[in-house]
Amino acid sequence: LTVSGQLQAEAYACALSGAYTFGPTFRAENSHTSRHLAEFWMVEPEIAFANLQDIMNYAESYVQYLCKWLLEHCMEDMEFMAKTHDKSAIERLELVSSTPFERVSYTKAVEMLTGSAGSKKFQTKVEWGIDLASEHERYV
Repeated sequence: LTVSGQLQAEAYACALSGAYTFGPTFRAENSHTSRHLAEFWMVEPEIAFANLQDIMNYAESYVQYLCKWLLEHCMEDMEFMAKTHDKSAIERLELVSSTPFERVSYTKAVEMLTGSAGSKKFQTKVEWGIDLASEHERYV
């Protein structure tokens, strides 16, 4: 069962150079972590003739736009969030919306992780060619 608009968005992207879908996503498989939701809303962009750098630029611009939009249109909600859950929420949104994202290649990330071997112990071994674990992503 496909619950994605990706196929249709790909066709539109070929004609329009860019398209996206926004809708609910459902997962039928069991989750063994708290990081995976069974149901959520997802934006699925499709960009024709884009390379990795283009995609990173689009992703950065979109996240920064969302942070700015929250600050401009939802300040009362953000103040409530800062007061009740996370004191630094507003400052982090301001920082993310105005600071270029750091970009690190996979090879550089592995070098950073293996270079930290003396000061940081990881549960999952770091080796080039192997997917990075959550602990590695947090460290980088």
